[in-house]
Amino acid sequence: VSFVWVAQKPWMAAVPLVGRWSGHGVVLPKGIKYLEQSVFTVLKTEPALVVNWQQFTKHADTGGPMHAENGFLKILPSDGGRATGELLLSHPFAVNEIYACTYENQTLECLATQDDGSFQRGKTAKGKTTTCVKRVYRMEDDDTLTYDVFLGIDGNEPTHHLHGQLRKEAATEKVN
Repeated sequence: VSFVWVAQKPWMAAVPLVGRWSGHGVVLPKGIKYLEQSVFTVLKTEPALVVNWQQFTKHADTGGPMHAENGFLKILPSDGGRATGELLLSHPFAVNEIYACTYENQTLECLATQDDGSFQRGKTAKGKTTTCVKRVYRMEDDDTLTYDVFLGIDGNEPTHHLHGQLRKEAATEKVN
């Protein structure tokens, strides 16, 4: 995706997110540290920006797998400033999430709530019920992405659940 083209289409500002990222994070308040790899690949740019989203984590000390999520980010066209979109994620524990998103000033904010039907639970989903998730991703510079995830379960108010920082390893090309 050419940066000249991006400048002509301000809603394409999310393009710096595209690439292969790696880094670390922590599960709060337990203090469990993890390593992360994420890959964001442009699938299409018209009529909206559509990005394939893949994220994998493993325990920082043992190297054992912890979590994975896969899905799509769609940023809709805007006349500049604040863009809107959706993030759709699937998890291996049989839960799907649909987020309403905004993108402005190098920050992607995504919100999913039980009240607006943002969660699907498969027949094999077990444990607590997610009732609210807020994700905030910030491009600190061209090579640094930080994020915070706030999680509400069983009707409780969301609490700070994850904090992570990733460094860009490489850009990814658009899939034709």
